[in-house]
Amino acid sequence: MQAIKIMKNTPIILILSLLFSLVMKGQSPIEGGYIQLTIDDYNELIDINQENELNGKYYVREFKDKKLISIHKIEYRKGKKHGEWLHFQIFRKKGSLDLSTIENYEDDQRNGYYYNSDNGFTFTEEGNYEKGKKEGLWYITKGGSKEKVNYKNGKKHGDYWRQDASGVIVKGAYKKGEKLDDWTIEDLSGNTKIEGEDTSTDLTSITPVSATEIQTIEGNIHKPDGSIVPIAVVRLQLSDASCAYAFSDYDGKFSIEIDTDKITPDSYFEIVIEGFPKKTVPFSEFSNNDTIVLEKGRKKVSYNEYRSYYESMKDCHL
Repeated sequence: MQAIKIMKNTPIILILSLLFSLVMKGQSPIEGGYIQLTIDDYNELIDINQENELNGKYYVREFKDKKLISIHKIEYRKGKKHGEWLHFQIFRKKGSLDLSTIENYEDDQRNGYYYNSDNGFTFTEEGNYEKGKKEGLWYITKGGSKEKVNYKNGKKHGDYWRQDASGVIVKGAYKKGEKLDDWTIEDLSGNTKIEGEDTSTDLTSITPVSATEIQTIEGNIHKPDGSIVPIAVVRLQLSDASCAYAFSDYDGKFSIEIDTDKITPDSYFEIVIEGFPKKTVPFSEFSNNDTIVLEKGRKKVSYNEYRSYYESMKDCHL
């Protein structure tokens, strides 16, 4: 479809004319009243509708190299996101469209059930929003680890439970986003230790990495314009034989647990996200909770490169 350039103050009659043009080009309503668009059509409508003119249900298809790679069933009410949004994506190993994300909106804010997953490969996040903020119990899996996190008004609040890929269990609690005292670490033999106790305590464990050597590294991923980057692959290459990884969440934050004994002068972060050049940051130049900013450049990561890198993370091990 030829690009149609319309300024922000475009009269409503021209916007309606564009919508009519899309219908005439085959973008007609399908079952359920959805208007069928390509991702380019949709992005063009978003671009010209700065005055919140979108209204109705849309069935948006995205193609790459003439192959369908995703479908989005979305809805707007008087220019604001509304109702249940469903996103389907092709995951390379299966080669078929699978449900990847469920969002619920009310008055342009997430409100209600939320689900996001790469179809069970490495990542799943499930919980509820209230007026744009996480609320209640959330279930999260990342690279073999499992988490149960309670939220109140968008902040971690209440009991916390996590089991990492090796089987070590961490328990604790938050209050208004702050960690409370007396967190415990339980190894595979059932031995429990209070976080912060003297590390000379002898714990009998068959865990490959001792709990006393585990450190949580946290950070943020931002675009050059300062906006957040959700679901970016963040790998910490500790050595040639050892690495750990995580994915930034929908707030652009990431958290990686590592064995501090394996950090070397050559350890580095590597961040990969489709549409941006690969970013590397020496570990020695990173402070906990730092923000890593992606760079602009011509050599951008392609969709296929991102998916391949995404799946290769499963070979990472401490």
